[in-house]
Amino acid sequence: MVRSFIVVALMTLASLPAQAKITVAPFASVSSTKQIKPDKANNKKENATLKQRTTYGLRAGISFWRILSVQAQVGTGKLTTTEKTQDAVDQYDDIDYEKDLEMDTSDPEAEVKTTDTQNMARLGIAFDPGFWIFILRAQAGAQATQRTVEMEQADGEMSKTEEPIKYKPYAGAGAGVRLGPRMFFIAEYNIFMYKFPETAPFEREVTVSFGASI
Repeated sequence: MVRSFIVVALMTLASLPAQAKITVAPFASVSSTKQIKPDKANNKKENATLKQRTTYGLRAGISFWRILSVQAQVGTGKLTTTEKTQDAVDQYDDIDYEKDLEMDTSDPEAEVKTTDTQNMARLGIAFDPGFWIFILRAQAGAQATQRTVEMEQADGEMSKTEEPIKYKPYAGAGAGVRLGPRMFFIAEYNIFMYKFPETAPFEREVTVSFGASI
């Protein structure tokens, strides 16, 4: 059945006229990461944390058929949080604050300030079966992310760690509208699996972009 679907999809693409098109669009996205961790003071209790980040960048795409394109984008996002040492944990489970950032946990009520900067690059395939002026989108791909985390402790001491580049799969859908023969607006919802094939932690992202085609 899967083989038949692939054959039909390829035949459909082959029957469409090749129309090479390039699109360029600045974008802004808001992503949220939810994580459930055991309470440090009470192992029988669990705490849920939700952190949000805004990312800005540039996206480009190239299509040879009207409904199929390759999308690439780069961007940078920064998140600054202030937490008590008893609650401060990395949202992705990649960094041990006590070991990697030398966080002092002698006073659980003391506050620490962390700044998480992420540089990302993304490559994926988008399927856009739109009609009239409307755009519908289904997409999937992978994202490369490099994180730099800085911490300021209650006594003013600073520490910093830089994570190696990591690759995460994503999938999502979107909808938009064409504002003319070359201008468009689109909003998308994506899900990232940071411990694939495990389902947690995961990140949800809402992206809006306004661009033009060449």
